[in-house]
Amino acid sequence: MRRYHPIVLITSGWLLIHLVIWTIAPRFFPSEYPWPNMVRSMFDYWDATHYSAIAVEGYSGPVRWAFYPLYPLLVRIVSFVTLRARPDLVGAVISTILFLTFCYLQARIRTSPEQRLHGLKPETLWGWLFFLVWPASWVFHSHHTESLFLLLSFGAFVAARNDRWVLASLLAGLCALTRNQGVFVAIAVAIESSFIQQRFKRRLMIFVSTGMIAFVLFSLWPIYQLWTAGSPLMSFKAQAQFSLQATTLKQMIGTIWFANSWQHPTWYFYIHHLAFLLLNVGVGFLVARREYALAVYVFLSLWGPLYLGTLENQFRYGAIMFPALFVLGDTARRLPWSVRWSLFSVLIWLHVVCTWDYAVGRWAY
Repeated sequence: MRRYHPIVLITSGWLLIHLVIWTIAPRFFPSEYPWPNMVRSMFDYWDATHYSAIAVEGYSGPVRWAFYPLYPLLVRIVSFVTLRARPDLVGAVISTILFLTFCYLQARIRTSPEQRLHGLKPETLWGWLFFLVWPASWVFHSHHTESLFLLLSFGAFVAARNDRWVLASLLAGLCALTRNQGVFVAIAVAIESSFIQQRFKRRLMIFVSTGMIAFVLFSLWPIYQLWTAGSPLMSFKAQAQFSLQATTLKQMIGTIWFANSWQHPTWYFYIHHLAFLLLNVGVGFLVARREYALAVYVFLSLWGPLYLGTLENQFRYGAIMFPALFVLGDTARRLPWSVRWSLFSVLIWLHVVCTWDYAVGRWAY
């Protein structure tokens, strides 16, 4: 009798639960999405509606420049190949396939004794569970950028550790064309690629070369903005239209304790801040394991977006930080039984709430 890998079984159950929730919620509960006439389905909620618009019409509006180009371009290509299929459904299918590819690779390497893969995989099933029940993990099978970014960033780190630094830098550059955290992947990959070298001169050469390759690839984005819209900073200007942003270091740091006037502390946002602190604990565990490049990536990914002046997207931003989630789950396994299960019960509750909220059109990032 064939035995299936635990990661495959756990992920299959996770997908089944999401399928049940996303089937029941839209059918029997009215949508609370603020602009119901602008979407075709739940897969077009919130940021997804902009990805669909960019895939169909391009960057024709000022707000759309806030969204990076690689994922909408991929949706546009696949939609064209599939005879102009609906972009919201195409995006959901693409994301699901990419995420399942990541799961397959994790199942393949989980039992590998290869030390170079340490930190890129969960050491226990608790690590995988922690990653899977993160509140916004529903995003991996929806019309969003996370699955593409997850697979690209994982591939970049694997390539770097296998001394394939050119491939690693190319994948990091693609990450930078997918999400703003991609720049931090490029920095971490440059560190990772250089650290495995023996001679200082070669370390320096590879660090600079890796960064330059990723930078050249990413530079296509501001060049396109300059050519099309007249400014290479259209993306930053567009992001400012979504919310007030921190313009000083004091405001950025103050975001953590609701010091800015535009922040509204509620229990829901307090939980986002706790998630931010928890992921920072994961950074500490990565440092303790001497996973310095991964720690730099997660740290910058956490603290860099503070310029937005809010942490209300922390569930979604944290979903892609697999090194921190893996190490947090692995560490939680060593906690007393009651503490461990209390922590996981809270995460599972938040996970179900966020998955449900997205299905009925509430903010679930």
